[in-house]
Amino acid sequence: MNIDDLKSGWQNAGGQSLTEKELEMMTKIQNHPSLKKVRLKFIIEATLLTILLFVYYDGFDGAEKPFYVNMLLVVSILMYLTNNLIGYFFTKNPVNAVNIKQSLARQVDTLKKISVFSMLSSIIYGSSLLLFLTSEIAFTQRKYIILAGIVIAFALLFYYSFINWQRKIAHFKLLEEEF
Repeated sequence: MNIDDLKSGWQNAGGQSLTEKELEMMTKIQNHPSLKKVRLKFIIEATLLTILLFVYYDGFDGAEKPFYVNMLLVVSILMYLTNNLIGYFFTKNPVNAVNIKQSLARQVDTLKKISVFSMLSSIIYGSSLLLFLTSEIAFTQRKYIILAGIVIAFALLFYYSFINWQRKIAHFKLLEEEF
């Protein structure tokens, strides 16, 4: 859709008259508040995880941990960041079919795939981080209680993430059915 089609459609819908510049700003998806939030979240997470990758070996005694634990932590962080990058680009380019109904159907399918990859990468990342932090530790009863609290917190975060993904998928399914 070009800017003239959008302007014509807006005026036929009974909306107020907008300038061409205002309409052009509305069509730029990069200005959408949701995309700004996703981009900000990605930048913050990428920065923090990159810092973690640079300091974990010396700061968290990576040299004393088994090689596979170090490797698993690095791979899981890269997998988590890749998932976030894919999600960002998907959010940035949501329409990818010839009409809106097909775009919504593709959106639902893509969201399902991304949600599975997102949940898996989060679980692998969380498990790897826990494995890294707990390997080579002599557990006491108090440390087991702390570990149980951390595992419960992770489980709640995964559950919240799952519910959030299901809500997004249901929203686009409803839009597809109503169209």
